[in-house]
Amino acid sequence: MKKLSLILCFFYLITANAQVDVGNNLVTGTVDTTRMVQNIFLKNRVKVPVNALVFNIGYSIPVVMNSLLKNDCWKGNKKTGAQVEFSVDYRKQFFHQEIDNDEVISYPTACALGVGLGFSYITKSIGFDLYSEILENYKDVDGDFCDVSLEYKNVKEKVSLYYLDVPLYLEIGKLSRVKISGFFKIGVKNSLLVAHQLTAEGTFTSTGYYRATDCTLHNIDALGYYTNSPCYFDGLRNITPDYHLNRYVLWGSIAAGINIPFSSLEKNKLAKCILRLGAKIDYTITPVGKKIPESWFEGTNFRLFQSNLLGGNGTRILSPGVTLSLIYCL
Repeated sequence: MKKLSLILCFFYLITANAQVDVGNNLVTGTVDTTRMVQNIFLKNRVKVPVNALVFNIGYSIPVVMNSLLKNDCWKGNKKTGAQVEFSVDYRKQFFHQEIDNDEVISYPTACALGVGLGFSYITKSIGFDLYSEILENYKDVDGDFCDVSLEYKNVKEKVSLYYLDVPLYLEIGKLSRVKISGFFKIGVKNSLLVAHQLTAEGTFTSTGYYRATDCTLHNIDALGYYTNSPCYFDGLRNITPDYHLNRYVLWGSIAAGINIPFSSLEKNKLAKCILRLGAKIDYTITPVGKKIPESWFEGTNFRLFQSNLLGGNGTRILSPGVTLSLIYCL
């Protein structure tokens, strides 16, 4: 994460200091450019729009993190997921005013504020073909100690999350309509969970070895010993995968990139649209999934009858990605 943050900062500094200045060759007739004051006004006010609408589309690769996914059974078994976002932002550039020769002149600052409304979709899956573990000195429901052997086969979890988003951000950079410029954004995103889906499959076999009697027990439901039984569903007890999601999630976000205007000075046209390309990193300040207590065979690496992807001590998401935006100057 530190490397990505440094790359984003470096990218912004390079683009911000490598702008192509085009001088005052703007659309003739917009204002009377015979006076220096109006030239200054034109240079600073027209080139940098006060208000704009920003249409965004983003693609990221979410990294899901919780205490369970650090266990051996999941190492190398996490699938690449996807996060797709759409949003529309209102962006306002801040200006400051100065008086020169009894004229009030507005100059753009390096700061802008944005707020928007959007929608995001996140999907992620994990799984493995075969994994086994032994739980030593386990105390069963009768109070007897044993060694429990567990074998899991063809396990897979897939989650889909749908959010309504309200981003709020501070942007550093002057959005120019006539030259390439850089930007850096930092902000938060308020996300409300509107829909979710979890699919899970897999089977397990469990046996108990009792040293005191030198015997192995299997296929005894009352003690939790099954053969090729579903990992996520037990019809006898009406157990389905257990997971608890937070309806509200607060994200922290940073982004940087470049703005490319569509203006053509050769054709004497000042376009209202600007293309924006950027890279971003989002992180859930508040967890996506709540903590789930253990209920079956406490201490195992794999949790039966509950989501390992959304469980543990709480699930968070780190999501690096790219964005493409179209800015319409009002």
